[in-house]
Amino acid sequence: MPKYNYYRYKIRIAPDSEKRQGLAQGDIVRRQYADKNRTIYSLMVVLETGEEHIETPEGISLSPYFVGALLDGDEPRDGELLDFVRVSNLFDENRSGALYLTSSDSEAPYMDAIDGVGTASSLCRPTAGGGSEDAKEPERYCCTAAYFTSEYKPEEDGIRRILRMTRNAAVEEPDAKVGLVQNLTTKIGHPQRVVISYWTRASKALTGVPLVMGYTGDDKVDGQDTVEVSTQWQYKLSVITTDYPEDYRTIRLDLAGLLDAGDWLEVAELNICLLSDIASFSKATRVRVGRISGVVDPLFGVLDGYGAYFQNLYATKNVSIAGTLTAGDQDGFASTFYVGRIHRNCFLNSLQPTFTTWAIPGAVKPPAGIGKAYLLPIGTTTLECQSEPWALAHNGGQYCFSFWAYGTTAQTITLEHGGETVGTLDIGTRWERHHLNLRIAHLAGEPLRIHLSGSATFIFASPQLEKGCKPTLYQPTDAVLNETDEYGAWFARGGIGGTIQNPLLRLDEDGSIRSAGGSFVINADGTGYFAGGRFKWTQDAIELRGVTLRWEDFDEEAQKALLPISVSISGTDTFHYSDALDPVAQPASITLIATEQNFIAEARHWEYLSSDGVWKDAESHATTLTLTPDFHAWEERDVLTLRYTATYQQKEYTGTFTVTKQYDGESAYSIYIQTDKGTVLQNGIGETTLSAHVMRGAEEVTELISDERFLWTRMSDDPDGDVLWNTPERRGRTLTITGGDVSRKAVFNCEVKL
Repeated sequence: MPKYNYYRYKIRIAPDSEKRQGLAQGDIVRRQYADKNRTIYSLMVVLETGEEHIETPEGISLSPYFVGALLDGDEPRDGELLDFVRVSNLFDENRSGALYLTSSDSEAPYMDAIDGVGTASSLCRPTAGGGSEDAKEPERYCCTAAYFTSEYKPEEDGIRRILRMTRNAAVEEPDAKVGLVQNLTTKIGHPQRVVISYWTRASKALTGVPLVMGYTGDDKVDGQDTVEVSTQWQYKLSVITTDYPEDYRTIRLDLAGLLDAGDWLEVAELNICLLSDIASFSKATRVRVGRISGVVDPLFGVLDGYGAYFQNLYATKNVSIAGTLTAGDQDGFASTFYVGRIHRNCFLNSLQPTFTTWAIPGAVKPPAGIGKAYLLPIGTTTLECQSEPWALAHNGGQYCFSFWAYGTTAQTITLEHGGETVGTLDIGTRWERHHLNLRIAHLAGEPLRIHLSGSATFIFASPQLEKGCKPTLYQPTDAVLNETDEYGAWFARGGIGGTIQNPLLRLDEDGSIRSAGGSFVINADGTGYFAGGRFKWTQDAIELRGVTLRWEDFDEEAQKALLPISVSISGTDTFHYSDALDPVAQPASITLIATEQNFIAEARHWEYLSSDGVWKDAESHATTLTLTPDFHAWEERDVLTLRYTATYQQKEYTGTFTVTKQYDGESAYSIYIQTDKGTVLQNGIGETTLSAHVMRGAEEVTELISDERFLWTRMSDDPDGDVLWNTPERRGRTLTITGGDVSRKAVFNCEVKL
């Protein structure tokens, strides 16, 4: 799909209507109204405005008009309502806000205050010069420095954000790409329409200037527009549809062979955005009153029901709150200040969730700024949420399950609980909060579990299970839950009483609690004092007004009874690989050392957690265990959990340790499939060959992967037939499809194991 050839329409205002033309170039305008059983909708960008003389029964009159590019919706026709309203502007911030009142949209009624449609989520909107053509700098203009000198001007003659590119005397190399180079920092999938809005002029008229969009590596071109440039400022609008799988794109204004030394070309007000962000207000809604369903907030996720949504709220006089008060920001979310029900999140240890199938803790920081994010595999992952007694006590209760997630590719995941499908969720390629409602189902002998099934890997973090049907701000939990219906308050830092900066009871950053006058202190390690030091305790002694109780004052039996008994495991926790395709790990082996605190074990043994959730013997009865990357307990996983058990006086003391395989190289792998004879078999006759290609970034690495790591599967409207087709494993880089493999329609997937 190359350049999108939008249609232009001239919309006139009748001379006798007494209406005025208030539109300007770059305005995003929209009309929408109900006509019998359908809604008429058109989305346009204003390319030109003016007035023209037309003949009326009263004589010659002036008729204001605008010329618009139709980007989405219905074609304007004579006899229809042609009342277009400005929604935003692609370059003028003073014309970017609007009020949107609707009773016909799917989630109506509501009123929105919107701002930044087409600019708030721009892929590229430079506000400075000096960018490098080899870097991704959407905030800067970039050009080929070998052939141009560039100058950035904030404003001139009412035009803003101007880049002048002046051609130098360097001789162009054959096939050189010369001109404006804007590398986008966001991967764009397909099909997507990319809107490119800008002003341009040159020292001389130019014809047929190519505007090209394609992969950043220049190996694939999505489409090309041609631009006519004059010596006067002209507004330009180009729309190109992506034609290739998701990846980083580059947009070039190619001036090769068009300018001589000393000639110049200027580009101004550049804005590159997705058509989907222009057609939708979801990323530009600043205020909503009415039904707030469909609003997506970075903290709350998708909102629901009636209410009011604000990004900034100021209130004076009387403010009354019933329910829960939570303070959180983009970094801390609900981890800063909380007043309400103490037991809101019922999920056991949301900071480090328990998975019965493998999940890899990653280096990605969760949106909540606390806890871990996990990479979940293709297929079904089981998440252990609560204990069986809890599920029994709350059986049949209405609860809301929420979490944060994003995928390497967009996909739909399915959630199951209690043997039934709860629902499906669409996971995008950016962090979003998702939720589904469910009823607690108790299964005898099993803890409360939720199963997540996806067709591709995705990142999972910050789960919350709460009573009701609406998600609230995330409340982190650890392994200890205080199950109560009482209300209370929680603070990350600060204090109580006095002033905010000098409270009577101070909560310090190091975890200690102290009074303002220093009369008592409780340190994070448990040491402290009361009464200004008259009553003091440490790890070894308790001091009472000059009376000191020392450890050596106790006899051997008392000391032995007071000593804490525990087991700990130490050692390196990661095998590092330079790349997913590199078979050599560093270090070659890891030795884990178990330490028995204050006792000598009578018996010892090591175990590993198998893929089926059962602890199995690791064949070691010493205090050490040597682990290698090819140890059989890995079972083709990248995460291995080990357990050490020591027996002393008929009691068992255990410690666990997790070792992971980490791939430090470039992990941006993708797969695309090509066919040699198309995707249609007419009347079930003929054949076509599918070939899988594995990309590491912009580099193809297919030949580095053996055939047995490619597994093909089929999905169609014949599930029983799919089972038969998939039963013999079909491996290899290619797959030949005949009419016998396809009944009506079938999807063939290729999974590559690195």
